[in-house]
Amino acid sequence: MTQNAGNKLAHTILRQTERAEYFCSVENISPNITVHELRKIFKRLRSLIRFYEQVPGSEAKSIRKEIKQLGKILSPLRESYVNVELFEKELTGKKLIPERKIKDAEAKLHGKNKKAIDQGFKGKEICKSIGSFFSKLESSITGSENSKVSKVHLVREINNSYLTGYIFFSELPDAPTPEAIHSLRKKLKRLFYQLDFIRLMHPKYFKARSEQLNIINDHLGDDHDLHILAVELRLSDYQFNSEEQQILENQIEHLREMNQLKLWPRLKQFFSELPEEFEEKAEKAFKLD
Repeated sequence: MTQNAGNKLAHTILRQTERAEYFCSVENISPNITVHELRKIFKRLRSLIRFYEQVPGSEAKSIRKEIKQLGKILSPLRESYVNVELFEKELTGKKLIPERKIKDAEAKLHGKNKKAIDQGFKGKEICKSIGSFFSKLESSITGSENSKVSKVHLVREINNSYLTGYIFFSELPDAPTPEAIHSLRKKLKRLFYQLDFIRLMHPKYFKARSEQLNIINDHLGDDHDLHILAVELRLSDYQFNSEEQQILENQIEHLREMNQLKLWPRLKQFFSELPEEFEEKAEKAFKLD
């Protein structure tokens, strides 16, 4: 099982590097789609590489930090595109605001996204850094470290991820800030990608948990995206007067509230299981008891 665990983990990670190389090389996909896919790959890789950190003497932590830096480069690009999508979907057609101002704001958001892509993804320069880094990663993953990862390390890491999310959620105030909600999302994304990997070996329990968590993360992501758009409209000059600005902010806040009405019950249900109970089920699934 030790060898199987290590081999499956290495195979999954290498598949992600292949996906990244594909999106960097393909020509007929929008740069915004490529950025989105690369960021998802980076997040998954960081979560999976944490399994190696449970192995004494592993250098996985430094590798994970390098991947995080690559992801940070792409974050502003992704946010600028999501701002465009959300504005067009949720805020165009507001009769209380002149159509000309809405169209001007929409055009400005498109311009900001184009500028971000041109500057941050021009010629796919970042892909050269990605390719160089992944070559080193592949050498490391296919080396001796992969044989050291056992089912004990897998269970220890997902238990730690669940405990981290459980504690953070338990300590949230009644009205958490958007930043706190986003911090929770990052912790639960990590747990989701880890459960999504482990369910391949033990689908009966972990498949249901990962699917449940995926829905929660979608709600958390929607909250963050709406908050980022609100900040963008508030801090940049889109030529809205104070009354128009308030209308837009109220609409965004209403969307956040409606989203959170679905989010909080699902979070409470997900974390109804104590960390000790989660750990017991994980150990039972891997026959560690």
